[in-house]
Amino acid sequence: MFSNQKNNNNTLPTEELVTDFYDVMFSSINTYGSMKSLEQNTLNHVIKILNNPAQLSSHIPNLPTMLIKLLDALNDPHADFFTFVEIIELDPSFAAEVLKVANTAKYNRSDKEIIYLRKATSFLGITGLMKIASTLLMADVIPCKPIYYKLYGRLIWVHSVQCATLCELIARSEKQNAADAYFIGLIHDIGRIIIFNCLSEALGETFSSLTPCSREYKTLMTEMTMDMTYFIAKEWQLPSIYVEALKQQREINRDSLGELLYKANRLSENYLLFMKKDIEEQDYQKLQNELSITEKVFDEFNELAPTISDSII
Repeated sequence: MFSNQKNNNNTLPTEELVTDFYDVMFSSINTYGSMKSLEQNTLNHVIKILNNPAQLSSHIPNLPTMLIKLLDALNDPHADFFTFVEIIELDPSFAAEVLKVANTAKYNRSDKEIIYLRKATSFLGITGLMKIASTLLMADVIPCKPIYYKLYGRLIWVHSVQCATLCELIARSEKQNAADAYFIGLIHDIGRIIIFNCLSEALGETFSSLTPCSREYKTLMTEMTMDMTYFIAKEWQLPSIYVEALKQQREINRDSLGELLYKANRLSENYLLFMKKDIEEQDYQKLQNELSITEKVFDEFNELAPTISDSII
């Protein structure tokens, strides 16, 4: 399934695969030619795990039953407000989180505590519920060992939330489904998390010394990330709207949700490059124009992005 050779199927034929995130994570300096031995070894290690069904399954979390029901309801034209309340009532831990979030200052402006799920659900809305559900899912996947969390876990998590937030902002401006947009933005990098968890398990402390600059290495890692996320989405049997949007990230022709994710991911990755001072502000703004992201959305995102980063410890 996975190999250390570039896969030319369904890739963009008119441009190189974008490796912006790995430029943020490792170095924006790119070398061309043969990979270093450590780069090649890391790829071989992770490919070996990814191609072993038993080892791979231990890295992929189960999709919570509650989230499956929420996704089904979200894509069911006959579902209503009470459908979501009934789903929440079946999961005490999720219900407790819903009440907790509903009582934050963002949603509850009164002095009275919200104690009823129906009221909490009406305050949060469907998008709010999906944010909580998908965040709980992703929290189970993020690496917990301090050294690996500091190296890459926090950065992936920050980018995932920033991308999801931008997806939601774009969706609202284009009158698309904000809940779908936030969910796809949050999970779009789950393949990257799985791959890096495999790397840290296989290489141990050696992984902390990995600082690849090879363009080929970054490209292969980007391809494997996209393939892994798509593979997991199919394993989870997510609704086709999400599976197709993830698949289309390596294609020229994308539907509305696939295009939305592509724009949000590109801009949010370049936001990190801009914060790292690896690109100039004019280049960052130029990409915004190229992606046809409105000034209002762009300004809102740039205001929210540092707040997101500061809130993730």
